[in-house]
Amino acid sequence: MIPATGMPQVVALHDLNEARALMRHMGVSEGGVDIMDKKGLFRVLRLTGLDTRAASILKQEMLSRGGEVATSRRVYELRGGEAECLVMGTLSQFDRLLPKLRSQPFGLRLLAESMAGALQQYDAPRRVSHPLLDLSEPPVVMGILNVTPDSFSDGGDFLEVASAVERVHQMVEEGAQLVDVGADSSRPWSEGVGAEEETRRLLPVLEALGPGFPVPLCVDTRRAPVAAAALEAGASIVNDISALRADPQMVAVVRDAGCPLILMHMLGTPATMQDNPVYEDVVEDVYSFFLERLSFAVDEGITEANLLLDPGIGFGKLLEHNLQLLRHLGSFRSLGRPLVLGASRKAFLGRLLDQPEPKGRLAGTVATTVMAGMQGVDIVRVHDVRENVEAARVLRAVVSGSPQE
Repeated sequence: MIPATGMPQVVALHDLNEARALMRHMGVSEGGVDIMDKKGLFRVLRLTGLDTRAASILKQEMLSRGGEVATSRRVYELRGGEAECLVMGTLSQFDRLLPKLRSQPFGLRLLAESMAGALQQYDAPRRVSHPLLDLSEPPVVMGILNVTPDSFSDGGDFLEVASAVERVHQMVEEGAQLVDVGADSSRPWSEGVGAEEETRRLLPVLEALGPGFPVPLCVDTRRAPVAAAALEAGASIVNDISALRADPQMVAVVRDAGCPLILMHMLGTPATMQDNPVYEDVVEDVYSFFLERLSFAVDEGITEANLLLDPGIGFGKLLEHNLQLLRHLGSFRSLGRPLVLGASRKAFLGRLLDQPEPKGRLAGTVATTVMAGMQGVDIVRVHDVRENVEAARVLRAVVSGSPQE
């Protein structure tokens, strides 16, 4: 039986704007909105490698502010070593916690700064990026073009320059705001081709499109000579699936060009990545990988604003790994860098849909685009542009609460 006052409603608030809008709709005063908006958003921070003394202080301070900290046993048993914590509370509680931590020992001052940065970056409506990239209305659709005979999905479809150029123009007409061009297959167990052959396949297409092409062109390569040639021919973004590990000269090419660079997570190489991939915690492992790669790239002189991150769906991952990453894409937002997702037509979708033909996995791909957009992913790489552009448009209308032009 429904009570006279109506059933209580659980409300899911995603950001401060939603919290403030709901309270204003209810007639809450502006002063009340300012006081209470951060009390409506709950956040959980996972911290690793803490001094157990720091973890103990952290728990006491958060508890005193009404929040909670889950810690390992070694903290309350005072056994020393390192601790891991889950810090749980509202944004308001974190606001009151962090100033106190800044005056505490055992590394808590620096930890407070890191926590503040992670919270700020997670809730930022947009991440700072290269001026070339317009990420103001995510998810942006990046069309995929493979000029290869052996790519898993469209190998052999666009070997002729004319057909490749026609396909790129078609993708732009369908709404692609970026186009990714690759000339070396990275499907599982592929050995790849040399830089000379990769360049031979790639350059005629880029040169035919020209440096004045209306949307930015991205070159998908692990090889510095190929990237350099492609950038000279008209590409303006580099997508390196090895995250600067395959070719030590790639750092200099990207740094000197000052171009955007996508760093992707992959275990091993395409030839070995699906040979029994193992993770302790795939989300945490990929997060740690990104931290290390970002630090490396910045230390080597690449501007942080030029870096984007791709969790590498299907690159050294089993079905359960891919699903965990898709479920927790939002976790990577706290790194403060634009996120890229490439799940289009991947084999894990084939398994879920019982669809062995890659081109028959459109519905699964569209589902990943919507999931990605809901979790703050900035760019989705897809083969089927029109359908994913339409899905992204609907998603933006739902999120904003108004129709999109």
